Amino acid sequence: METDILIITALALEFNAVARLLSDTESVRHATGAIYKRGTFAAGTRNFSVAVVEAGAGNVNAAQETERALTFFQSGYIFFVGVAGGLKDVAIGDVVISSEVIHYEGGKAGNVYKPRLSTYPANYELTALAKSIAREASWQHRIDDGLGTFKAEVKPIAAGEKVVASERSATYELINQSVSQALAVEMEGFGFLAPIHAHHKKGIVIRGISDLLENKAAADAGGSQPLAARNAAAFLAEMLVELAKTLPESNHGNGPAVDRPAVSTVAAASAATHLLDNAEWRHQVAKVLGGLYEAGPTESGGAWKRAGGKVGFLSNNSSIESQWFAALERLAQGGAGDITIDSLLKTVQEDFSTNLKVQQFCQDISLF
Repeated sequence: METDILIITALALEFNAVARLLSDTESVRHATGAIYKRGTFAAGTRNFSVAVVEAGAGNVNAAQETERALTFFQSGYIFFVGVAGGLKDVAIGDVVISSEVIHYEGGKAGNVYKPRLSTYPANYELTALAKSIAREASWQHRIDDGLGTFKAEVKPIAAGEKVVASERSATYELINQSVSQALAVEMEGFGFLAPIHAHHKKGIVIRGISDLLENKAAADAGGSQPLAARNAAAFLAEMLVELAKTLPESNHGNGPAVDRPAVSTVAAASAATHLLDNAEWRHQVAKVLGGLYEAGPTESGGAWKRAGGKVGFLSNNSSIESQWFAALERLAQGGAGDITIDSLLKTVQEDFSTNLKVQQFCQDISLF
């Protein structure tokens, strides 16, 4: 189900803060039983289709739900939106956007503990956009507390498996010694970014600060979590509006558009490579191929094999469209056999010579 924007949350209050931004919402059920809310976000003159899900707490839950939702919705931009604890230089209600997320609990426990940290950077495009919004404070008009009440920072975030509730805890000491550059600590960002990087998608974490470790229970009881979730959702809304301004118009005027460069003196092979590297274009091709070849790319004597493609790496445990997307993604990485995007589309064109969408894809890569 092609959807422009995918948003992962951990808690119900975070889910609700995001869902309030959407109109015309509907519940969407995955075959596994997962339930998403899907609706429309009005970003100026453009409407984004948006899906949001509550994954539950922890990096493992975040990774599993992000992987499942990515395959299901095929979104180009993915956000994690929620609350976090502040470590330094922030106040309750401030927003921290991940320049990177650092998993602080890896290490070797010998006579002396030796940290072995793992890090995932956020997407550069989204990081640059977040920096601009934070610098200009342009998101603050979306809340009613007055300009300057809260600030936003694009900085590292620490992620682990524990709720850190005191500066006197051993976990806090570990973070302070090993990840002193982090402004916030949470439990899902690293798991969220793992499948984002594996699928070569564009993702970032947005966190509202709900407590400052000391007196965490009192802060939560005082309503700091809904406040932090609201502010994180406000920053997300501003990012979507600004993102819409940077994207070229699509054929229907909605959603992230595919970059279709004009090909004149540029070699056709270069154009084909450029488009194959574009995830949105691959999504469109996979959707069409899924409708034309309902047995999937593993079909004996099907277009994929006839065009020279390997099938050993493909799985039949997902939807036909997802199988085609996985095949095209491997093709973009250069590990799919003797097949090329040219040979594949030429084979498809031979099978479905009158299909207008197939003809358009062939024109995109200057096949004829």
